[in-house]
Amino acid sequence: MPLNTMPNIVRKHSLLILCSIWSCLFSNSIFAIERWQHDAYIENSFIKIALEREYKETANPKIVRWEQPVKIFFSSDAGDTAFQKELLSVHVQHLSHITGLPIDFTLDPEEANLFAIFTYYNQMEDTVRQYIGDPNRIRKALNEAVCLGNFSVNKQREITKGVIIIPVDYARQKARFLDCIVEEITQLLGLPNDSNDVYPSIFNDVSTDAYLTPLDYLLLRTLYSPRLKTGLNVTQTKAILPSIMKDLHQTQEIENSIDLVQEYSLRRYLGE
Repeated sequence: MPLNTMPNIVRKHSLLILCSIWSCLFSNSIFAIERWQHDAYIENSFIKIALEREYKETANPKIVRWEQPVKIFFSSDAGDTAFQKELLSVHVQHLSHITGLPIDFTLDPEEANLFAIFTYYNQMEDTVRQYIGDPNRIRKALNEAVCLGNFSVNKQREITKGVIIIPVDYARQKARFLDCIVEEITQLLGLPNDSNDVYPSIFNDVSTDAYLTPLDYLLLRTLYSPRLKTGLNVTQTKAILPSIMKDLHQTQEIENSIDLVQEYSLRRYLGE
């Protein structure tokens, strides 16, 4: 073989090696992305959780969320009141950190727009009657759910009032006490549905997740994106979601959501 042809062969061989290495790296980067980190999966999950309803069918569902600061009135007649409020406080501050929505407590029920009531199972009907209304209006939820969440909206679809009721004894019996605190207050921010198609998530009834997952973090960030508006329907929301996904990629929040969801989280607070 002529000596002057060897450099070309070496260059071609080196190029093939580099291409092979790049191909491996690129393939590994693709497989490193979890299914729930794909834009389409996040968008579809958001539609299921934000625009569908678990116990109430709606012909034209719309985005609902808070447009005013949340003031929580906490009440408990069931056991360790201080510990219950401590857990609730840590979680709502976590939600505030994620969404940017101001959330705080008030000792004045007249000032409150969200009521967090911890009680006993045998007092559920009376508690519902006091804070929500006729128990028969939510009979299916009352019969099936371990704990309850309920909210009201105005004509603009802004959430104006919310109530969560946790029967402490029954929730502990079902090993759902922490789940109730995390899920109910999170759903009352405007993600009211559960779906077994959305995973990993606290909004999945067959999931073992008791704390917010990275996907839940992304759903909350999407809901309170300034690009999204309260009152948008499904078609309008779908048109905006790709822009929100682009924003979340630019800030690396989709890629780093596993770490970001743990900042100020109840899970980290409890050392789990």
